[in-house]
Amino acid sequence: MSKTDTVAEAEKAESKAEPKVSGSKAHGATEAAAKEMAASDMKGTAAPSPKFDNMHLWNKLKRTDPKATKPFTRSGGFRGTQIDPTWRLQMMTEVFGPVGKGWGYEQVDWTIAERMVFICARVWYVDPETGEKCFTGPQWGGTEMVRRRNGIEAPDDECFKMSMTDAVGKCLVQLGLAADIHMGQYEDSKYREESEAFYAAKANPDLQPAAIAAFEEEVRKRLNACLDLDDLEEVWRSGVGTRLREIGAIDRAAQHRITGLFAQKKAEIIKREEGGDDGLEAA
Repeated sequence: MSKTDTVAEAEKAESKAEPKVSGSKAHGATEAAAKEMAASDMKGTAAPSPKFDNMHLWNKLKRTDPKATKPFTRSGGFRGTQIDPTWRLQMMTEVFGPVGKGWGYEQVDWTIAERMVFICARVWYVDPETGEKCFTGPQWGGTEMVRRRNGIEAPDDECFKMSMTDAVGKCLVQLGLAADIHMGQYEDSKYREESEAFYAAKANPDLQPAAIAAFEEEVRKRLNACLDLDDLEEVWRSGVGTRLREIGAIDRAAQHRITGLFAQKKAEIIKREEGGDDGLEAA
């Protein structure tokens, strides 16, 4: 047997042998195993998964921009609100990313009946929290193949496209997109005014996510420099209160965070001042 073969056999035998742990290392390993077993017994089962807000996407998509709507009346006197299809695409892109990457749609089936084109489609999207690819339920959209204009019938070359748009729009309602219209909230004039204010604030450059983050950081620095309650009040009166009301219309979470910074700083100042008074009395 060659020297190379001998070394190979030795290494093979060594790899099969159990690793040796000696001294304090062995004791530490035993303790770690005991702690792990105790923790497992105490838990009983695996830790519960974090709780997700099931309404997160719905609430993010439900409010409709009044500028993307217009009323319509169908034969028979039915009245409703029409939603701009391009606005739907914009909202989905804003929440999930570009079509084909963060979300998209696919044709499931199609048929022609009674001089109408029917297309069945479903929408897929990537969950922003989990990264999981999800699907809506399938929906059918239908459009007449022949339109009558000025008393003359003519084929509609966009009937397939409109059927797909109809089907996709119905799928997006399942995610909550423009749900306020389908739930009748949009019929309330006060609600529409709130929606107008919401989208006006959303279009304001000072209320974009980057601008809000910069404002929050600025407030944090100014609060760190406050020495007493007078300083704190001066910061608030410098326009922070007004800006926070504007931010609240578009980002309640940011509004609460910044308001919380003021509450925290106030508590720190009061605690420090009370501690200083106690020290003087003790002296």
